[in-house]
Amino acid sequence: MKKGLLFLSNGFEDCEALATRAFLKKNYLDIITFTSNTDLEVVSSQKLIVKSDLHIDEVQLSEYDFLIIPGGPYVKKMLEENGEILNKIFQIIKHFVENKKIIGAICAAPSFLGKLNLLENHNFTCYPGYEKYIKGNHCPNEKAVTSDIFVTSRSSETVLDFVKHLLNKIKK
Repeated sequence: MKKGLLFLSNGFEDCEALATRAFLKKNYLDIITFTSNTDLEVVSSQKLIVKSDLHIDEVQLSEYDFLIIPGGPYVKKMLEENGEILNKIFQIIKHFVENKKIIGAICAAPSFLGKLNLLENHNFTCYPGYEKYIKGNHCPNEKAVTSDIFVTSRSSETVLDFVKHLLNKIKK
């Protein structure tokens, strides 16, 4: 069974994380959530409290086949603060890229990939306004885009398209 890693941070977008998780699990994929919060409790943008499976420091990256990064207000905050957690997220992303493993990023989350210049030679989509942080071929009319190992999507309204693209890529 393929195994995916899903990042949760305070302010994650509920639908983008939890609906994606639910649909992928329904397709017999093992999804493990992780957070940087020490008590593992994470508060979504709509104030839903969920408990993550692992702390970021417990993650064994070699165990996972793909990475999912939902959007939400935390993305902009994390990018502006440019702190230790952001560096850990970047290290995780780099691991998946170096090992040619799938990375799914929705809404504002493609900005993490943009900050690392990973989409420079790729088609992508993201939440309107965030394309200014990303070098690459922005496809604003697409609900979801797959380019090499990257799957990007615009917003919570495009979660189903995001999941379809992820499943097509993961199940190849």
